[in-house]
Amino acid sequence: MVFRVIQPSPFLRQYIRSYMLCHIDVDPSLPAPVKAYPVTPEEGMTFHIRGQLRAETPELNLLEKRAKTVFFGCPNARQNLILSHEFMLAHVWFMPGALYKLLQVPMSEFVHQNIDAELIWGRDIREVNDQLANAPDYDSIFRILDAFFWKKTSRLSDDNRPIDRIGQLIFDNPQGFRLDKVADQACLSQRQFEKRFIQQVGVSPKFFARISRFWKAYKLKENNPTLDWLSIAIQFGYVDVQHLVKDCRQFANTTPNILMKENAQSPEFYPGIAVYRP
Repeated sequence: MVFRVIQPSPFLRQYIRSYMLCHIDVDPSLPAPVKAYPVTPEEGMTFHIRGQLRAETPELNLLEKRAKTVFFGCPNARQNLILSHEFMLAHVWFMPGALYKLLQVPMSEFVHQNIDAELIWGRDIREVNDQLANAPDYDSIFRILDAFFWKKTSRLSDDNRPIDRIGQLIFDNPQGFRLDKVADQACLSQRQFEKRFIQQVGVSPKFFARISRFWKAYKLKENNPTLDWLSIAIQFGYVDVQHLVKDCRQFANTTPNILMKENAQSPEFYPGIAVYRP
């Protein structure tokens, strides 16, 4: 079993934050692996190379089977990802607003959606899926993705505007978010900025900042299990632990401690798994 997270080639880093590769092969007599997935500040693509994935959204009483390759927008509710016993995926996490640049479609239409990529990019998706399915090793998968996204991004205009960087700035420092400040950085009025941000990212800048802050707190706890929640809350600018708990209930539909127990059962934490991180 392998779980790897790496950065793309330097020429793609203005569009793609990271690639994630997960390959699991679990004893069929065991229950199907389940990944608890709270709301995240993510947008991008997922390539299901082997096996199948079903996604449950408990709050909406929704269970869906994902297409082989999907575009996904920012989720707004917790999901449980149910994997087949042998499963391999390549997950591409874009920079905020990059998917809008690629597709020129308002990202508000992608919120909590996983849209079949073949419906949009047709033959290109079929070709890259064939390449991924026949890749001789894991490193080849990353090279295939680099080549694919270089082809796509090389067609984009170099007309970068201040607002194109704001989503990344908010993600990097969500606890310092102030609407008047970021609108000024984008050279827009507050109303214009909110409208453009929703178009390019899918959710309001305030909501994106809240998701980003909670996500960073969650990941810090994941990587430092002995760190107490009060210290984490203080580090990310929460007034107190209860405000963090409130966000957790909204974004994960549970309490922080229960979320971490569920997270500990995720496939990437199975005994003996090989983990690579940048």
